[in-house]
Amino acid sequence: MSEVWRLQTKTEVSKKNKLEDKVAKELIKRKIVAIGWTLREDIYNELTMSEKNKLEKNEKLIKNNFKEYKKIIEQETYETIKGEKKKFFNGKINNSLNNLKKLKENDLVWIRSKGKYYLGRITEKSHYLYAYRDSKKDSDILKLGINNQFTDVEWLEIGDESDIPGSISTSFIRGTALRRIKQKGSLEISQILYNRHIKKDHYPINKIENNIENFYSLLSPTECEDLLYFYLYDKYRYVAIPSTNKIETQNYEFVMLSPDNRDEKIYIQVKNGYSKKTDLYLENFYELDGIVYLLTTGGKIYDKENKIIKISFKDSGFQIIGSTEKNKKIYAINPEALYEFAKRAYKDETILMPQSILQWFEYLK
Repeated sequence: MSEVWRLQTKTEVSKKNKLEDKVAKELIKRKIVAIGWTLREDIYNELTMSEKNKLEKNEKLIKNNFKEYKKIIEQETYETIKGEKKKFFNGKINNSLNNLKKLKENDLVWIRSKGKYYLGRITEKSHYLYAYRDSKKDSDILKLGINNQFTDVEWLEIGDESDIPGSISTSFIRGTALRRIKQKGSLEISQILYNRHIKKDHYPINKIENNIENFYSLLSPTECEDLLYFYLYDKYRYVAIPSTNKIETQNYEFVMLSPDNRDEKIYIQVKNGYSKKTDLYLENFYELDGIVYLLTTGGKIYDKENKIIKISFKDSGFQIIGSTEKNKKIYAINPEALYEFAKRAYKDETILMPQSILQWFEYLK
């Protein structure tokens, strides 16, 4: 079965050489997926000349043989100038390198560079290659940190963040250099996007099931914010103050105003996904001087005693779960209500909703 992965292209080596913006371009040009951990870094400069010569001889044995590379890392010991015995990378194969070796035909890999997202397919010709050489042709490989490679990858430019499902864009936030994207629907939507861009059904798949989990997996964090905004606008005609969504340190996304009382501030906070990072804590909102709306699509909301608040929305779009120090209400928003609202907006053009959200229903059945 195919899998979908994401690769961070700003390697530590490329950052040191101030070449991080060139890595993705080089991967696409060479048609490769690649990461660093070359044997010319780490303890290399600590080695005696004879040990360096020994290493260079061993290095020639690797080329298309990952087992030899692994053997050098895990078993070979080298003597340093100080007379110490050391192993490369403390004798451990990096998780990203293990993942690189797991790539197989028809797996898909996402990379991102300068706001653009690219999707690569592993082909039947793809194979492991340790690409460091003492030649001018490959001299930049070491500087870019792309010597451990998987070759013959077909790359496609997909678009910017508005063209990319949220489960893909958020996978780039942190984590190892190369890792599998496990969120539900990520593989299917990646295959759909690949088929669409080559204008051929390479992957024989149908649309993704139209349910709440798949819907939110397609939304980026900003699209989820937009969805709540248009829901509140539709229900109460609240409008956003554009300048309030530019402060990164705040514990709310932006401030809205009511047409009935322009002195009444409305704060919203949105978390999309299924992890502890999407949990919300009431204590972070007590000091706000207005009404608060909280939305987490897959997390929990905790009270001031750090206990999970039990929320029963029933048929309601929101529920009061607390109040601020100035006795302004704090509401929890029902993710199901927003999902149903978005479905109505997809069919009803009189409901205001950006195309960046509506587009995802084209892939849901």
